Amino acid sequence: MLLPRPVHALLSSSLDQLDGGAILRIRLSLDEDLVDLPWEYLFRPDVEDLPTLTGFLLFDPRISLVREAPRTAQALPGVAKTQRMLFVGALWSVAGASEDRWGVRAEYDSLTAALAPVGDLVDLEFLPASGDIEEALAEPTPILHYSGHTDAMRGSGFLVRTMAVDDHGNLAIQPRDRMYSTELADLLRKARTRLAVFSACYSGRWPFVEPLLRAGVPAVVGVQGNLSVHGAQVFCETLYQKLMVGLSLDEALIGARFRMLKEGGFDGQESLEWGQFMAYLPSTEAVLLARRARKVADLKATARESSEAAIADVAGRLGETPAASSSVNRTALRKALVKGFTIDELALLCDDVRATIADDGVELDLDLDTIGGRSQPEEMLALNLIQHLERRGFLTYLVRQVRSARPGSLPEGS
Repeated sequence: MLLPRPVHALLSSSLDQLDGGAILRIRLSLDEDLVDLPWEYLFRPDVEDLPTLTGFLLFDPRISLVREAPRTAQALPGVAKTQRMLFVGALWSVAGASEDRWGVRAEYDSLTAALAPVGDLVDLEFLPASGDIEEALAEPTPILHYSGHTDAMRGSGFLVRTMAVDDHGNLAIQPRDRMYSTELADLLRKARTRLAVFSACYSGRWPFVEPLLRAGVPAVVGVQGNLSVHGAQVFCETLYQKLMVGLSLDEALIGARFRMLKEGGFDGQESLEWGQFMAYLPSTEAVLLARRARKVADLKATARESSEAAIADVAGRLGETPAASSSVNRTALRKALVKGFTIDELALLCDDVRATIADDGVELDLDLDTIGGRSQPEEMLALNLIQHLERRGFLTYLVRQVRSARPGSLPEGS
């Protein structure tokens, strides 16, 4: 639905043009009725018939997927000092005593240990969600992390301050134990929060996230459905390790997802949680904590090397990401056109390619006159045809048509 052939052709063309190490950011700007679908599990249409897991779009380490178009041009000044990060954890109230059934303290302790190497860049504080969140956010808080549970009532999202359990074991969320995201949004706006992360079930759903985005929070990360404590730890530790040293949200998301793929779930079992996190980026700026100090350069290099190691490990276990369908040797394609098609046949080829593109809903001028006219040498016409379609992102259509008309003239992967 999101990647019909013309769109996928443009995607493949964009990937072909990336320089080494570059990342292609895909933004999903969706109708409200579609936002909560699990788009992080998009599967490439060109590999549907291949027996491979690597057809998931996000298994390509060159691709970052975020939600929301930029709302305003949002400049985020660079940072040079320690950044405050407030970790809010929701506990259970059982027979009047607090219990940590959601494992928020374990998540906080794990995160503290993981961020120790960059401890001079971040000031991590723990606050029980039953505490005074309003007072804590009265001072600047670049990063908010909440662990616990979120829900919605009558279309309004809220986070849980305390989960109450009565003497009979019944669960209840009292009105006083809810903080609606409309209230939280105002607090985050005043605290000048750059990133809000929620490692809580259903925290990425639109009723909860939308007020935060409307308030101008530059980036929000939440969860599609249920999430294990282990999944929260692995993803969030990696995310923050990379963001704190000044890497972009794109690099941080890719690194976090591939580390989850590498480590799996409990006891090394395969897990689907790599796709549970939903990242919203209404900001035009993806580097949330830009750092230019020379001493941070080594930390950035180390962060990137760890991502490369995780990507290599996953590729070795699951296989390399299949090449995009537009990946073709241009010289081989030009020779196949010159050798396999007369001028008249080249004209028919142009008609067929144009008709196929039109069938997919895109009108494109394409005939011999468009690419230079019959007076041009066949070699030049072939080159012009390739360049004409490549510039517009539709080279895959030509490749497909040549292989159909002249089987064997252009081997797969050439």
